[in-house]
Amino acid sequence: MDIEEDIKDLLQFYTSSGQASCQYVRVVSFVQGLVIGQLSVLIVLVFAVRYLFMEDVKRVKKRYLPSRLSTTPSMRTNPAAANTPPASLITAKTYYDIIHHPPESTDWLNVLFAQAIHQYRDDAQINDRLKVAITEMLNGGLRPGFVGPILVTDLNLGDEFPILNNARIRPSDELGSMHAEIDFEYNDQVTLGIETQVILNWPRIAIAALPVSLVVSVVRFSGTLTIEMINPPKTSTKPDKPLERYIAISSHPDFILDLQVQSLIGSKTKLEDIPKLTDLIQTKLRNTYIDKLVYPTFVKVKVPAMFQDRRQDAQNTQNTHEHATTGDLPSQQPAPQQPLQPQKPNDASHATIHSEKEQVVL
Repeated sequence: MDIEEDIKDLLQFYTSSGQASCQYVRVVSFVQGLVIGQLSVLIVLVFAVRYLFMEDVKRVKKRYLPSRLSTTPSMRTNPAAANTPPASLITAKTYYDIIHHPPESTDWLNVLFAQAIHQYRDDAQINDRLKVAITEMLNGGLRPGFVGPILVTDLNLGDEFPILNNARIRPSDELGSMHAEIDFEYNDQVTLGIETQVILNWPRIAIAALPVSLVVSVVRFSGTLTIEMINPPKTSTKPDKPLERYIAISSHPDFILDLQVQSLIGSKTKLEDIPKLTDLIQTKLRNTYIDKLVYPTFVKVKVPAMFQDRRQDAQNTQNTHEHATTGDLPSQQPAPQQPLQPQKPNDASHATIHSEKEQVVL
């Protein structure tokens, strides 16, 4: 009986150990397959990245890499595009037909300008800032000697706003360039009133004074503005100073400027609204506008440069440093010697000498 039980125990032991060994073998084979599969995937990825996206550094040659923002390759491959004027190229890519495109409205620009002008009008009424500024400007260095102090008596900036409309693009006088034309209309009552005196300086200075009172009002102002981007000319040699790029704003000569001038001259006997004086003021204001803004004269608005020439700046800095270190500073010269002057005796020594002389005489 004991032998049979021992045989059964041995059979049970070998059976349990065999199942455990089978499970162990299965786990080990699963881990080995997982590791080998991950390593194979990683090796495939490394080879794919190496041979598809990389190259040998020693065999790299310089070549042109095209960019979406660069237009040079298209101009190189298309000679007609390289010879096309900039204006035609820009209008073609922006789908703007200069001949057939209708004038555009600038309502959004009118609203922005109206907001800015309204704010300036409110700021000008605080403590009469604008009136004080105009008074200081009129009484500055430009006031002639025969005109007395100028006092601003009336200042009204109006209630309406300028209206811009009919914006269009037109070819410019310069070949390959273009400009924008915008009509403007301003109907309001902008008034400036001043009081002063005309001083008579003959036969002596300020012998008499003639009181003068003027009120000038702008009733209507309309015309056409021209806005053009002026680029510096292309040169084969590099200039010493960078050329300016600016926006030129001018007006057509067929503008309308309607003024109302009220004048009052005299003290006891007064002359009111003298026609000659009215014509003189209107002509002077019109000629001032023509000289400042009517084409070919223009107002220049400078456009800042986007990219500075670092090499030129470094060269200028180096030249300045060299001038400072090579002794370009003004040489120090000895101060000129002042001529010796006889020393003036003081009052005590002078009195002593005078008394000694009196004693010798006695």
